[in-house]
Amino acid sequence: MEPKAEVRRRHRAQRAALSRAEIAARAQRLAAVLGEQIGAESVVVGYMPMRGEPDVLPLLGEHIRRGGRVFVPVIIDAGTRRLAWAQWTSTVQLRRSTLFPVMEPVGVRTTTTELLQLAAHTGLTVLVPALAVDAAGARLGQGGGFYDTLFAEHSELVQRAELLAVLHAEEVLRPGSFAVEDHDLRVHRAVTPEGMITLSGEHDESV
Repeated sequence: MEPKAEVRRRHRAQRAALSRAEIAARAQRLAAVLGEQIGAESVVVGYMPMRGEPDVLPLLGEHIRRGGRVFVPVIIDAGTRRLAWAQWTSTVQLRRSTLFPVMEPVGVRTTTTELLQLAAHTGLTVLVPALAVDAAGARLGQGGGFYDTLFAEHSELVQRAELLAVLHAEEVLRPGSFAVEDHDLRVHRAVTPEGMITLSGEHDESV
């Protein structure tokens, strides 16, 4: 079993080696896979992709064209790893976060509780970025702990949302490929440009 830091280093390097053309091609396939899974009126929580991450923006844009709403995370406190949400469209103004190297929409911030209320009658799908998952459902993130904190503090989000880890197909690993801690988020499903994957959920803490 490798330490998390080594697995992160390797996967970041693999992502950095992907060309823009390959990322764009995978983004279109990912949009096709997710478009079949998400209801047209659903609220979707996406993310602003960093270099090498699976690009969900084509999917998010198409979801809005079908009549859905899209939100992306905004970091409001790096120390306590707190997130809020901002509505996203393809024309929204973006600015670089002062707390983390990501882009964020300018505009009204929505709390997680408010987000759940908005999605009460339409359904909510949360696309969770991941560097890797293992086949038993353990997720390896970038190391900031924002999503682990989010789902630990909002069990109602876990219960009411469709939770999908988003990653490249080669980042679905065998169980035991990296160290897993009690606080790490577990998922039942992952989505890649090659399709949806149901994970075994053998961990007791799975969501």
